[in-house]
Amino acid sequence: MGTLRIATVGLDLMAEALRAQDADVTAVDWRPPGGGDPEVVRALTATYGDPRVGEANARALARLQEARPMIVGAGPAGELIPGLEGRMVLHAGPPVEWERMCAPQRNAVTGACILEGWASGPQEAADLVARGGVRLAPAHSLEAAGAMCGVISPSMACWAARDEIGGGVGYSPFNDGPGDAFWLGVGSPEAIRRQRLMADEVAPGFAAALRAEGPIDALALCAQGIAMGDDCHMRHQATTMLLLRQVLPAMAEHAPAAVLPTARLLGGNGHFALTVTIAAARAALAGIRGIPASSLVVFISRNGTDAAVQIAGLPDRWFTFPAPLVGDPLYRPGFSDDDAAPDIGDSALVECAGLGGAASAASPGVAAFLGGGLQDAIERTRRMGDICIGRSERLRIPTLDGEGTPLGVDARACVDLGETPLINTGILHREDGGQIGAGIAVTPVEPIRDALRALAAHLEDGPR
Repeated sequence: MGTLRIATVGLDLMAEALRAQDADVTAVDWRPPGGGDPEVVRALTATYGDPRVGEANARALARLQEARPMIVGAGPAGELIPGLEGRMVLHAGPPVEWERMCAPQRNAVTGACILEGWASGPQEAADLVARGGVRLAPAHSLEAAGAMCGVISPSMACWAARDEIGGGVGYSPFNDGPGDAFWLGVGSPEAIRRQRLMADEVAPGFAAALRAEGPIDALALCAQGIAMGDDCHMRHQATTMLLLRQVLPAMAEHAPAAVLPTARLLGGNGHFALTVTIAAARAALAGIRGIPASSLVVFISRNGTDAAVQIAGLPDRWFTFPAPLVGDPLYRPGFSDDDAAPDIGDSALVECAGLGGAASAASPGVAAFLGGGLQDAIERTRRMGDICIGRSERLRIPTLDGEGTPLGVDARACVDLGETPLINTGILHREDGGQIGAGIAVTPVEPIRDALRALAAHLEDGPR
């Protein structure tokens, strides 16, 4: 009689018990689809079994591959963003009332009110907003997106991006760096001074360079940055320097007064290109919004209170769930989970565009910062690959022999496997704002599950 070979499915306990008896065991890693929830299984069956979904996702992936988001403008947000006018402040995440808004985002909003001259101090600003004297709206409602708190008011410096192939647009505020900064939930006098510096002295230099030399290919910068160790979410050191290298000659020629303040700002701000990336990624992703039947995740957005997702086949519908704390945290000395604000920011859309967590394997520096190594970073990219339908043709990872980053997050795969996009991100203090650490946020599966159910219902009700 030959040697008995055994295969086990699902439970590790059975395989371990057999191995302890020297059996030849092959363990199959299997879990019930959707955790075995009958409603979820029905949604998976409907969306995997409907050829319209696969065809729509193929079209969406092709659009993402073809997208060429270009930075076409730099200047005051009120001049660049249609609809941002009067006493209006945009914020990251899905809609949230002032009473439910997290403290760091409130701090940034009150800082913006002081910056605009609508209030003389934080309390006056808070009272003004509370009685409805300032309109609050999600940045995405005006085709914008912001990192962390994501606050944008009319006089703040802002980037404008346009996809020259698909026509999608995206806007994002200039990144104000570490320490006292609006994006980190600090509305102090220093944070306000920095905003004025960017609007009055730095943005005009970039605007002059764009007028003289034309648009900047943002994904080309990101591709080079990835080759130099950036993930283009938590680490933008190389991409920031590449941006400066590209614009500096034209800035020196056409706006020489901007060179020194720009060099000083970028010299102490390795994240400066982050919002260039966000604006460009949003413009690229806008091209897949509204593709009927597509189950690809377009935006992941958090405001420190709620986490939300939007899928391509159901444009303008947010599916929300309470925002979790950031996972695998690495805190600065003296801080812990008790001090941390829940996950926040619109920047997770870059993970849907093949950057950030998808490009983890390109950035050993980020892995080391988070307390891991290159193999941990590679594993994060592999996990993203499990829930994506393709690989980027532009964004390639040297440490994986030029393999493209995972692209096209499929809600079906997320729900089926119980795996969701991994987001390389910072952690803010829950009351005072300011960055107290960093970690890997895991997108909650619940809003993606709800979105898939809604898509299945929509397909059932619609024409076949």
